[in-house]
Amino acid sequence: MLKMATSIRKVTDENNEEILHHISMQFFQMVPIRRFQWTEKSLCPVNIGIEEQQAVLEATVSSTQCKKYPTSLSYRRSFVKHLIQKLEDSDVELCDEIYEAYTDLLQERDEGDDTLCYKSYFLPNKEIVNLQESVHIISQGTTGLSTWQAALHLAEWSFEHKSLLENKNVLELGSGLGFLGIALCKQCQMNSFTFSDFHPQVLFLLMKNIEINFLNKQYSLECSPQVLENCESKGRKMLKKIKRQLSVNKEPAIEDSCEIMQISYSSMVSSMDKDLQEMDEQEVCSEQEEEVNDSNDQLLSSSSHWSPLNDSNVYVLNHSKTVRLMKFDWEFCDRKDLSEIQPDVVVAADVVYDKSIIPFLVQVLYQLLSGALGSWPVAYIASTVRNEDTRDHFLVALGSKGLRYEILDPPTEKIFHYDDIIPIEILRIWHPSNKAVKN
Repeated sequence: MLKMATSIRKVTDENNEEILHHISMQFFQMVPIRRFQWTEKSLCPVNIGIEEQQAVLEATVSSTQCKKYPTSLSYRRSFVKHLIQKLEDSDVELCDEIYEAYTDLLQERDEGDDTLCYKSYFLPNKEIVNLQESVHIISQGTTGLSTWQAALHLAEWSFEHKSLLENKNVLELGSGLGFLGIALCKQCQMNSFTFSDFHPQVLFLLMKNIEINFLNKQYSLECSPQVLENCESKGRKMLKKIKRQLSVNKEPAIEDSCEIMQISYSSMVSSMDKDLQEMDEQEVCSEQEEEVNDSNDQLLSSSSHWSPLNDSNVYVLNHSKTVRLMKFDWEFCDRKDLSEIQPDVVVAADVVYDKSIIPFLVQVLYQLLSGALGSWPVAYIASTVRNEDTRDHFLVALGSKGLRYEILDPPTEKIFHYDDIIPIEILRIWHPSNKAVKN
């Protein structure tokens, strides 16, 4: 009898752990509250006791993870408020800690909360990807300050096809804030992974996110305090500038991807430039911060955490043989930098969203896949098909360069929480002369 009771308790504990993990994953990924999934076996709202309520808090707003990498303050407030409402609607006695947590959140100062916050993504191997992101889908003339669905989708697919990446040199085009690359580096064993992007603010936050996830703390201790302070000072100024610009250029947050059917990069850039011009005329300290912006290109070269690879524009994270970062403008493709990388695999997510950039993207893919660099890579490109005309335009452009492609089956298991109402396609792209691929 005692044995049976122990077994039942063990199963119950395991179920509770699974439920808490399910809640925690959604919370740290900042799944919109109205789409938050409280499963049938969930700890709330029915028959949840004081201990279970405390466990939910410890898995979310009161956790060590949240203290170190906090989600948006407004999101935390909404989460606890929603939890209180669900419990009260079920006539459940609430523990004091829930009211205390909500009161503390209401009293907490909102310091740029609606500009940048942390999102965390839990991987199958128990690793966590921590990213500093914008809460707005379109910010500062770029879509690169948020993690998009196709990156999550491609990561899930890649986890199921690790053999395609193992011991390979991988290049990512348009890394954005770095979710895909960081997830692959933590989940897969690759020879090297090179992140790349071009937009200044995106490149800066990409660099910081890589450091957050991979920087060897011991190395930071070994650096001279003066060097570290100089680097951190520049970083603080850049973050301040990004937050200020995000506040000025604040766009309504769009929770569902189906509301975005087409994004015009050129119109966003012109709008951003106009806003920034007005902002700079009003700000007293604009001159000083513009100087920070001008020096953004030198942040990598002056950082104590990165070293150039053979005097190229490719930088390697110190104490890491795997992680690399490159500023890469598709319009002005530098073959010397690409030769330093010698990629075996090319990956990209949600880079096919505007017809105006497709010619440059396809030209880059052609240079990479055609054997001109001494290798014959294969590319895997994931795209949310918001506009079929744009997708078709991309496929025609691939064909005009003689590149082959096929649509791959989606991943069999969904790990992350994201809206996939609009279809997400993964293309495998290769050059017909690539003998390793069956044509």
